[in-house]
Amino acid sequence: MRIHTLLMMVCLLLSAFQLQAADPPPPPASLLSINPGTDLWREVRQRDGEIEGISQVKSPGANVLVNVSGQSWREYRMQELVPKAGAAILIVLIIIAIFRLLRGRIMLEEGRSGVKILRFTTSQRAAHWTTAILFVTLGLTGLTLLLGRKFLIPVFGAEGFGSIAVAAKFLHDYLGPVFMLALTWLFILFVRDNIPSPKLDLQWLLKGGGLFGKHASSGRYNAGEKLWFWLASIVGLAVIISGMVLDFPIFEQTRATMEFYHWVHSVSAIILIVVSFGHIYMGTAALEATFEVMKTGYCDANWAKEHHDLWYEKVKDSGEPVAQTQAQASPAPGQRESTEPSG
Repeated sequence: MRIHTLLMMVCLLLSAFQLQAADPPPPPASLLSINPGTDLWREVRQRDGEIEGISQVKSPGANVLVNVSGQSWREYRMQELVPKAGAAILIVLIIIAIFRLLRGRIMLEEGRSGVKILRFTTSQRAAHWTTAILFVTLGLTGLTLLLGRKFLIPVFGAEGFGSIAVAAKFLHDYLGPVFMLALTWLFILFVRDNIPSPKLDLQWLLKGGGLFGKHASSGRYNAGEKLWFWLASIVGLAVIISGMVLDFPIFEQTRATMEFYHWVHSVSAIILIVVSFGHIYMGTAALEATFEVMKTGYCDANWAKEHHDLWYEKVKDSGEPVAQTQAQASPAPGQRESTEPSG
């Protein structure tokens, strides 16, 4: 009896193994038929290469029914460009905050002298502030269009962000050409004194601009200011050219051309924006008596000695216009008050 039962169990196990090893049942006949739309949609999306169609609309790309590269660009923009741009901005702001905590506000070692020296003419200040205001406006509107979907929709909602985006795009499109004129004006007025002096500029850079103890001599503009000037000019030119291509899509630009210049415009603008944070900080909150220079056109004599000593000696010896104010006793550096923005 036991042997009989054991033989029955072995037979059942063998049957189970045979069932598992057998071929699966064939699928229904409906699944074996070829989808008649497969070839159609392959050609519509042009998966196998460019296929020239026929369209009555005579414009670049009008013969393409579905633009596959546009989807690829959208995915790159949302999955790579936007996160990297946001990370770059955050990293630079953290670096500036750390520098502020470590170095604090840098005061004039000898205090204010009471002597004011002309540093910028009215036309130079007008060109600087016009360009700066346009740059900030274009930067804010551009970041709204680039990062707004990710960061502003959760705050203002889709409808609120829609209104903000429309206003931002309007300002961005119409102020872009004005920025081109302003940057050209600025370049013409400032280029002469921003020509690199390799030996002097290298020494300034090696000393960290004198921010960490050692004095670094410089002329009218130091190496840091020259670097910013040329970066703003060259990268700004890339922003302007790419922006004009995007602003005026009337010269038979293809979709691929627009996508390329969109990438150039976005990357160039982000580079300018993150570097401008350092320029803005150094020109407003980092150094005593610096913001008032571009505000009024005049700098304090001690400021000139500490930050642009070679230029100061040249100005003093050449007898350039100097406006003297009544010298006042300068309190201790820790007790001095300043009317310029503080960080």
